[in-house]
Amino acid sequence: MDINLTLFGEMLTFAVLIWVTMKYVWPPILKAMQERQEKIAAGLLAAQRSEQLMESARTKASQYLRVNKTKINVILVNANEQAKQIIESSKIKAQEEGDRILAKTKLDIEQEQNKARQELQKRTADLVIAATEKLLLQKIDADTQQKLINKFITEI
Repeated sequence: MDINLTLFGEMLTFAVLIWVTMKYVWPPILKAMQERQEKIAAGLLAAQRSEQLMESARTKASQYLRVNKTKINVILVNANEQAKQIIESSKIKAQEEGDRILAKTKLDIEQEQNKARQELQKRTADLVIAATEKLLLQKIDADTQQKLINKFITEI
């Protein structure tokens, strides 16, 4: 193979092609690659930030849940205590009401007994008066009259 003018022409064409490529084609390609690289780096950075934010949110959420669980437990304890107090108060009130009703019932029974005694005494007195009237209408000697009076007195 001889070095001839065609070889020099091809070398010159190749050199011009390289120069044109380096001058006009290569910079936009490098620029596009650099922009792409920057976008990828920004995306990775954003992903890292998002991951950090997500971890922070998880931490805050777990703290929030712990605090709320504690608050809920306190509320439940307070509610149970209030329920016990209400139940005890209701028991005491029910006992007091039962005692009051029992006392009233005893008083009513006593009043009814007194009323019945008074009625019995009134009827007895009426019977004595009726018996006395019958005795007075009859003629009785003094000895018989005394016996009848004594008999009525013992019966009463």
